[in-house]
Amino acid sequence: MNTSIRQRLSYWLMPVLLLTGTAFAVPTWLNVHEEIDELFDKVLREAAYSLSHANHAQGAKPDSNGHALHGDSIDLVSQIRDPEGRILFQSHPFSPIPQGGKPGYDTVNWQNQAWRVVTLTTDKGLVQVAQALQERRETANEITLHLLTPLLILLPALTLWLDWAISRGLAPLAQVAAAVAHRNPHSLDPIPNEGLPAEVSILVGALNGLLSQLDQALSAQRQFTADAAHELRSPLTALSLQVQLAERASDSDRRAQALQTLRQGIARAGHLVQQLLTLARLDPEAGDSPLMPLFLDDLARNVVADFAPLAANRHIDLGLTRADHVWVAGAEEALRILLGNLIDNAIRYSPTNTRIDVSVINDAKTVRLEVNDTGPGIALNERDRVFDRFYRVLNNAESGSGLGLAIAKRIAEQHQADITLSDGDGGMGLKVIVTFPEIRA
Repeated sequence: MNTSIRQRLSYWLMPVLLLTGTAFAVPTWLNVHEEIDELFDKVLREAAYSLSHANHAQGAKPDSNGHALHGDSIDLVSQIRDPEGRILFQSHPFSPIPQGGKPGYDTVNWQNQAWRVVTLTTDKGLVQVAQALQERRETANEITLHLLTPLLILLPALTLWLDWAISRGLAPLAQVAAAVAHRNPHSLDPIPNEGLPAEVSILVGALNGLLSQLDQALSAQRQFTADAAHELRSPLTALSLQVQLAERASDSDRRAQALQTLRQGIARAGHLVQQLLTLARLDPEAGDSPLMPLFLDDLARNVVADFAPLAANRHIDLGLTRADHVWVAGAEEALRILLGNLIDNAIRYSPTNTRIDVSVINDAKTVRLEVNDTGPGIALNERDRVFDRFYRVLNNAESGSGLGLAIAKRIAEQHQADITLSDGDGGMGLKVIVTFPEIRA
């Protein structure tokens, strides 16, 4: 199950807080205990020096008002021995402190617990002052607790504050999610981008770009559907009428003529449907097909070979007059459709006993694909409009769908290429020029 950003931030930040608290608490605990040990060692030493200079009578009795061994106050136990080891003075009525074997600081087990003892050697004997280590630990722990109390309060407060801050920080994402949830295919308005954090603003900008592209795609699809329905209505109606004529034909000659007309109508409708399917496929696939290096002259040679029988059937000389060996970045199938539509148009609109020349030209800066025919050409005032879908040249009796050049232009745009129309060589016919972008090594 995918976790939310809030949970992920919590999982990442909470250990950091715990590690930070631990990194502060542990050194504090160790330092306090170390400092307490040093401090009380000095207290023991100073007490021993003070006791050694005091004027005590030899053989003094233990203090009958000595403090209890355990209590809230810091309890120091002291005693004095003569050079022979006899007790001269005791601050508490307990068994003597172990004499030990060396002067200075030592830790001994006495009264069933550990004691810190300092032994001072004087000309009158030994002075010993002891303190229970448990007393030191309790004092150090109490001081440590007082020092860490603000941290113990701050960590939970900081945790709550971080949770609130994360919620506030992620609020713009919830706002954008709500705005997207209210969108539908009929409501593709841009998402408001004012007042959003920079990171969220980048996301909203990308979403708005996607919504804009989706709106354009849906508009194109709606327009395509309307145009296709309009264009298919006429040929289908004509086919229906031709079937009725064939059924009503009274003799074989009329029936044969009606069937011939029906076959031509079916061919025209099939061509229109094929062009519509090609155009419908190009729109959603725009930008999806990877552009790979391919040799344009080889592709042109294959397409010309494919259309050679159709041209020969119409007594048209179709050939590849120039084929510079050059590569372009393109989608092979799409470029086949582009060149195929250009050649098909040239064959359809060229009279018999004419020629169509295809050329692949590399002039070092650009690559041009040219299709030159000797047909009727296209008037200057119509050369821009013929790239519109379903537009057909006025006063042209040749059957067609009006989609060939529209498809060619769409494919050219996918390849960042320009497609232009000009007069044919010698001022006759039409030349279609597809110019691909500059080749970069």
